[in-house]
Amino acid sequence: MAGDGQGSTEHPRRRPHPRTPCSRSFSRAVSAAGRLLVVGCAAATADPGTDGPPPVPSEVVDRIDRADVVFTVGEAEPTVLFYAEAWRVELLDGVAEADGSHLAAWFAAHPGATAVLVAPGDPGPVTTAARALLPELRIERLDGPGLSPPWRYPLGWASE
Repeated sequence: MAGDGQGSTEHPRRRPHPRTPCSRSFSRAVSAAGRLLVVGCAAATADPGTDGPPPVPSEVVDRIDRADVVFTVGEAEPTVLFYAEAWRVELLDGVAEADGSHLAAWFAAHPGATAVLVAPGDPGPVTTAARALLPELRIERLDGPGLSPPWRYPLGWASE
């Protein structure tokens, strides 16, 4: 059935090979353990202000689109599900040691893969725990505004 996961009806671009670089900025070789890309995320309850949320860089959307899996925590999950298919999103507990162990176990089972960690707060404790368990893991922090949540009425519709 369409929409139940990755299948033959998916566009070929949606089926990346784990060892294929995601973009031109990935010209460096992927480590045997894999690559973890860390992206920031605005809180879903944040006020967009008068100008609206900051635009999400196309590079961030492209890397999420090409990642094998997207890890996130509960408060960022609605935002992540706007940008990635649900079958590629894995929810973390929000406890640094447990999340680091989960990441390390996933990369051990998927050597050479690329994953994205979307973190609304400081991802330092999680990435430190993952690196302690899997030192050869390449971790890259993507600078910039990160992901912005989709707002309720993006076209200026008024609520009744």
